[in-house]
Amino acid sequence: MIKSVVVIALAAAIFASCSNTPPSTDPAAPQAFAEKRANLPWWRQLNDPALNQDITTALAANPGLRSVALRIQKADASVAQARASLLPRLNLGIGPRTGRRREFDVGPYDLPTWQSSAGLSWEIDVTGKLRAAKNSANESRNAAVWDYHAARLLLASRLASTRMNLYRFNAEIANLNEALAANQGTLNSLTERSNAGLIPDATLDKQRAEDERLHRTKLDLERLRDLTLVQLRTLRGGGNPAQADRETFPTPSSLSARPLDQLLASHPELLAAEARVRSAFQLATSARLDLLPSFQINLLANGAQKNLSDRFRVWAAQAGPSLNIPIYDPTRIAALKSRQAQARIASANYRQTVLDVLAEIDRARINLASRQAQLATAKRETSALARTRKNAREQFSAGLTSQIELLDTERQWLAAKRSQASLRQAMLSARINLIKATGGGRL
Repeated sequence: MIKSVVVIALAAAIFASCSNTPPSTDPAAPQAFAEKRANLPWWRQLNDPALNQDITTALAANPGLRSVALRIQKADASVAQARASLLPRLNLGIGPRTGRRREFDVGPYDLPTWQSSAGLSWEIDVTGKLRAAKNSANESRNAAVWDYHAARLLLASRLASTRMNLYRFNAEIANLNEALAANQGTLNSLTERSNAGLIPDATLDKQRAEDERLHRTKLDLERLRDLTLVQLRTLRGGGNPAQADRETFPTPSSLSARPLDQLLASHPELLAAEARVRSAFQLATSARLDLLPSFQINLLANGAQKNLSDRFRVWAAQAGPSLNIPIYDPTRIAALKSRQAQARIASANYRQTVLDVLAEIDRARINLASRQAQLATAKRETSALARTRKNAREQFSAGLTSQIELLDTERQWLAAKRSQASLRQAMLSARINLIKATGGGRL
């Protein structure tokens, strides 16, 4: 009767393993393509040697990126632990003991001083729950790898945007220096006229106030430029960046288009979220299969002796299979519900990640197109105001125009120059954001 129960239980376990274990997937080819694309130095298309140096330094020295990379090692350890659960376990033990034992037919006698034991146990994964746990660990490692690529992409894009900000502030400071030099010339001319009694003191004071306003604006831009340098050094992982005083923007190469489905198929954030979904469902499968009977082979032996060098006075050994049939285990049932809830959460997070990535791509495309159109308009505006400014200065020197008209023209010209630098930086940042939103690499 007992043999029949064991045979029926084993048959049921084997049938369950065949029908409930999910089919394994092989994402090796897509992952290989995605890793190749993720490792492309996309920032080189911006044609900025200083930025290339920044990113090379940051990828090697940034501690935040290093922390993300170490998660892969932790995931490797979890994979090794999951694989070890499929292997036999061998234990050896030895230690002293004290006490007496009473037998009914003989009486009390002293126990041997030393006790030794050895055991070998091996759980045969007939249901597939251990393999499911191992597959979950592998998927968690894949998620850690793609998290690293996503962090690498984010760091490179932040570095690129920060350096574009640095160029913008340097360009605006250069424009202010030009405006200050022109204003100083006007101030000197007005001072000579005031000393000769040709103009009232109020006119000279107005020009001096304008000079102080320009100096105050320059001091604020220098503050922003210095803060940008601090941010750049932090992202680099320490060290001073090269070309900190550069005021010209790089000229990037033209973008090459790829179908959106290819971009999304190799996006590191999506691949990480997808791996987490697979990991969560594998854990749920393992928890569900844990409700089925488990089969284990055990080999146990123990002995006792007065001295370690003596022969065993008492010893025992046993060997054989064991079948564990969980009739009702609230802990396992609760674990299954928890794993299923985690799988649903991972699925919802994946869908949200897809929506966020699509929204990020749309925003970057809209911003890039708008900034390009605005920059073209700003260039035409700056050219027109430059000619107007030149004429206004010539007319003011000849006494044909008022100081108010000259100041208004100077302010419009300076505002247009600053707006052009700002739009140039915004356009390059929008381009960087588009590359980041599509997962890096060539678009």
